Amino acid sequence: MDAGKESPAGRPPSRRRSAVRPGGPVWAALLLATAVTVTGCAGGPPPQPAPAAQPPAGTQPAGPAPRTTATAPERSLLHRAEQELLRSCMATAGFEFRPVPENPLPEARDFPYVVDDVRWAQRYGYGGAFRERARRLRDQDPNRVYLRGLPDERRRAAVAALNGTPGRPGLRAELPGGAVIGHSADGCQVAAWRHLYGDAQTWFAALTLVDNLGGMRQRRVTADPAFLAAVPRWAACMRRHGAPYGKPADTRAAFLGGERRADPAREVRTAVTEARCAHSSGLAAVAGDLDRRHGESLRREHRAAVERVAALRAAALPRARAVLAGLRD
Repeated sequence: MDAGKESPAGRPPSRRRSAVRPGGPVWAALLLATAVTVTGCAGGPPPQPAPAAQPPAGTQPAGPAPRTTATAPERSLLHRAEQELLRSCMATAGFEFRPVPENPLPEARDFPYVVDDVRWAQRYGYGGAFRERARRLRDQDPNRVYLRGLPDERRRAAVAALNGTPGRPGLRAELPGGAVIGHSADGCQVAAWRHLYGDAQTWFAALTLVDNLGGMRQRRVTADPAFLAAVPRWAACMRRHGAPYGKPADTRAAFLGGERRADPAREVRTAVTEARCAHSSGLAAVAGDLDRRHGESLRREHRAAVERVAALRAAALPRARAVLAGLRD
């Protein structure tokens, strides 16, 4: 089910390679959409766009500022069109494919630094209940059921038809620090990208970088001296309320680290305490401020990729609408 990961020619062997790929391989991780990070301290959504630069006083801008993000409805439109393109392409190849929901667990949320929503915590704790729901969604997913029912040879052919031929030269993206992401250059996934975005290599390289900015931002925040100074204040608040955890990651390990869900009532109590301490200790405010500042810094550093993804998405919208309009004809 490898989607053709390749190592860069001439790179020193000590440089790390990553197997993370945006949106694929589709069947190698069909339930990526349901494998939601509920309250994890890594990963997370891409950073939000930086404010457009303002022209000097007394001047007029040459034109509208370039868009640096897509709206939620636009992203949903593109997702649905891509899924329909995958379905059509797989049918042509002689296989079934059911469109994958964009967000099958809409209640789930990611708290990358600390749980800071008291009402959410009162209802969901740390989101332990979502893991079982995600497991059921994964096991019952019609694409996984279909794939499991195929003979071995047909299963391999279906995966190759969707994700591309393993081992062939393919698409490449390089992240800061030298990690290289690879994806086969054929298969229905790449065909869908080409249909919507034109140049699949340009899209893959830019999207891979932009999708990794969220994790980079969060690593910078959690290593920032201001964040590290605020955590002990949060921990002291937790201890005063009978929850002796040294950092937010410790609560995740306690309630989400095992195969079985811990005591749900205790999970909720601890999560509510965490959220209240996040505010009273100032950790939530510090984390929010640092998240914005490091996000803006990363967007400046990688502005070309951020704007390229936004431009390709904007240009793809008419093609996506045409794909979906064809379903109604």
